Formats: sequence, C-alpha cells, structure tokens
Amino acid sequence: MEKKAIKVIGFNGSPKARGNTWWMLTKMFDVFKDNGVETELVHIGNKKIHGCMHCMQCVGQGKCTIDTDIVNESVEKIKKSDGMILATPVYFAGPSGQMKLFMDRVAFVAAMNRDKDGHNFLYRKVGAGISVHRRAGGTNTLSQLNYFYGINGSIIPGSKYWNFTVGLNPGDSQNDDEGTKNLVDLADQMVWLMKMIKDNKEKNK
Repeated sequence: MEKKAIKVIGFNGSPKARGNTWWMLTKMFDVFKDNGVETELVHIGNKKIHGCMHCMQCVGQGKCTIDTDIVNESVEKIKKSDGMILATPVYFAGPSGQMKLFMDRVAFVAAMNRDKDGHNFLYRKVGAGISVHRRAGGTNTLSQLNYFYGINGSIIPGSKYWNFTVGLNPGDSQNDDEGTKNLVDLADQMVWLMKMIKDNKEKNK
C-alpha cells in the first residue's frame, strides 16, 4: 500500500500577504518540498477572527460554535496535517492580534475535545512557531507560540537558534543570513521528526 504523503500547514499571521512573515514560511516550504512533504499556506492575518466567548459549546463537538470565520475550516486542515507552523510579525513583544485570536480558539477546541486517553488533535503533531521583528520582542513572541503547542502535547523541534528573523520592510528578512539558515535547519528538523512519527505509526498499525 502506498504511503500517505506527509503534510505541513503554515499559518501566516501578518496582515501583509507577501511580507517577511510570508517569505519565512516559503523558505521553510522549499525545504519541505525538496523532501517530498506537501505544504499548504493559510493567510489568517488579514481575516476577521472572532475571539473565544468561553461559551463551552465546543465541548464534545470537535469544532467551535462560531462558524462565521476561518477557524473551523483551519481546525479540519490541522487534523489532516502532520505538522504546522504559526508565523507572525511581532506586535509589542507578542503575536499579531489575529494570530492570538486564532490560537485561543483552536487551542480551546482542542482542549475541550479529547479522546479516552486525554489526547486531542494537536497531540504529537510537530509544531513550530516563527516570528519577525524590527528590533526586539522575538523571544517573547516565540514563547507565546510555543505555549500553544506545549499545553496540547505537540512536539516542538529545536533548531540552531531562536526561530525569528530581523526585519521591518518587506524583503528585509532575506538579508538576515543567520535567521535564514536557522529557518532551513528548523524545516529539516520538522521533516526528520514527522518522518519518524509517521514511520512509527505505520509499524504499530
């Protein structure tokens, strides 16, 4: 039987469709494609995303009761992926507003819908966060992105340095050689992890 392809989905939390955040994702996507990994990029930074109402209507439903934005559609895409990337520009030492709203909603749906072992659809999914900043706030932002993964049992790969580039204007990130090399290494780490997890699942079927 032919193996199902490994897939990564990346979420662009920048209001700009093709700015530095987008470029960082595409740089990682190049590595994925070279390794036969399927990719999908979803732009959430220019979307209207509702905040979590803590209505608890998602409990046991597998989706959010608010069905007027991109969240439920994205949840289904995440479920079908082997890895995911949350990518955002830095806003006052944190992720963009759209990214934070997105994370809150997706994480709450995951937390409220677990199997008998207490696992949700983010469990053992390979997850990375990347950011771009002008001067500072990158590590704080990465911490917030990684909290999303950590509390849901996702596997966060390491790399050679913090997963950000320095830039303000579109194209600036491409001039950050160290940051660019780190993105390539991070993507390599994700490929290795996803293949290991996939192979292990196949052996234990």
